[in-house]
Amino acid sequence: MIKRSLLFTVMYSASLFVNASYAHATTQNALKIVKADSITANVTREEENSQTPSRAKNKPLMAGYYLASRFAQSKHDWSNASTFIQPLLSSELSKEEITQRAMVIAMGAGQTKRALELAHKMNATKTDNRNTIADTFLTIEAFKDKNYTEAQKIFNTMSPDATSVFIGPFVEGWLSAAQEKVNIRNLRQNTVQLYHGILISDFLDDHKDIEEMIDKSLNVEDISLSELDRIAALYAHVGLKEKALKLYDKVNKGFPDDPIVKASIENIKNGTVEPLFTKVENPQEGMALAFYDISHILYNEENTDSARVFAHLAKYLSPDFSQPNFLLAEINTKYKQYDKAIALYEDISKNDKNYKQAQYKIVDVYDLTSQYDKALKVLGKLAKDEQKPDALIRIGDLYRHQSKYTKALELYNRAIKAMDNKVPDDYWHVYYVRGIAYEQTDNWEAAEKDLKKALSYQPDHPYVLNYLGYSWADKGKNLDDATDMIQRAVDARPTDGYITDSLGWVMYRNTDYTNAVATLERAVELLPYDPTINDHLGDAYWKVGRQLEARFQWERAKNHSKDEKQISAISQKLASGLKDSKDSSDKAHGIIAH
Repeated sequence: MIKRSLLFTVMYSASLFVNASYAHATTQNALKIVKADSITANVTREEENSQTPSRAKNKPLMAGYYLASRFAQSKHDWSNASTFIQPLLSSELSKEEITQRAMVIAMGAGQTKRALELAHKMNATKTDNRNTIADTFLTIEAFKDKNYTEAQKIFNTMSPDATSVFIGPFVEGWLSAAQEKVNIRNLRQNTVQLYHGILISDFLDDHKDIEEMIDKSLNVEDISLSELDRIAALYAHVGLKEKALKLYDKVNKGFPDDPIVKASIENIKNGTVEPLFTKVENPQEGMALAFYDISHILYNEENTDSARVFAHLAKYLSPDFSQPNFLLAEINTKYKQYDKAIALYEDISKNDKNYKQAQYKIVDVYDLTSQYDKALKVLGKLAKDEQKPDALIRIGDLYRHQSKYTKALELYNRAIKAMDNKVPDDYWHVYYVRGIAYEQTDNWEAAEKDLKKALSYQPDHPYVLNYLGYSWADKGKNLDDATDMIQRAVDARPTDGYITDSLGWVMYRNTDYTNAVATLERAVELLPYDPTINDHLGDAYWKVGRQLEARFQWERAKNHSKDEKQISAISQKLASGLKDSKDSSDKAHGIIAH
């Protein structure tokens, strides 16, 4: 059994992580500190006599720049972090640690040219104790320029630290491939390494060991569905269709509403294999993919600083490779730098196969930030440019998110009409979202019909099971079926707090208060600040005689709620308990629609 021995500590030595004491500062705070230090420096000059060394005068100002850089980086503003640290490089306080930090920040900010200049500066005169991160950058620079002899020379001098051990097998493999040699002996420790070993073998048309390597990649502990998807594509690419379909069946069960997985299965059955797996055309493309995969691993491990650096290295190696843009945009979105995220998506060319996906991602950002007019403008253009109903459905979703359910229904109906009222499997979710819109407009008959229709396409889909099951339970209908459906949804998504809350609330409505308490406590553990879930737990506590705890939960719910009607209802319960007040209503629960 292969161990997941990836080293996720890479790049810590680059001092990428900011001291926790700076965590709540903003870039504007940093600017104020720079100004404050400038004033301090001026006062110091006035107080000191002329014989005071200039080094002492400059220290406060330089410290301000350093702190400003750290503050900016703590807010994930890498451009300003890079700007603030530059004056230190020409000061008397400049040390190797400062140069290294400036180099890494420059790369993370996408200032590749500046990062490479600093890498040359760090290792220009060194033969021993060379900086590994600088050598990594310089190896990639030589590799991009097809100076493979120089790249190999630098790579061979790299010290065996965490960084080189982590990235070394990938660099070694593609550097050898660029020199027309198969060297994949170290690409066997995890699925990502095995994947690149297979890519290299395929690139060099050396297929003798590929099936064995693919088979071996399945022996990794805790293999994820996304990794199974990648392995299935490899099987399909080398013509092992039965093995590919077997894996895709597992992936499809985990991602039942993923149209790409369904399309992959259909392509194999129809004999159209090539689109499933794109052959690497040149070594630079292969190395770029490797660095993107590294960045994705780091991102999944919450190491977003290092992920950012490696993603920019991937972009540098292959400027037309758009996947790093998506990852960098996700990072920016995570840290609420929405304009930067949109700019990265907009940078993707119309000729790129991922262009439409990027446009939909822009819509997602606008939706997230409630810029609905801008989102509608993008979707309106997509609706004109494509024949598929995707844009119409997405426009309907935007209206639904604004609680404009009648308008949403118009768009969903148009989308279904565009499909000649014969909705294919890939678009089953239109029944689900239309059912939600009908339910919110109190047209339960139509809602139930659509939700059942969605369930006929996806009988095990947790969100459909949850929505229909909860709706039935709230109306006192099909209670046994409703409880069973929601339990199945919980089994499929045990860490989804909303679905767990649904199960607890159905137990409550069925007067099973003891089990309701246990289940709702679990839901609060998963989503501790959700006002509705805390409200539900308060109701359940009250019913089992735990009145002090009930009031505590209601108080929490009230403090976190922004819904005036919910706040008013909770205030009444805090004043008189459930004796003279109604428990939480379905509208307060607001069944979560995914």
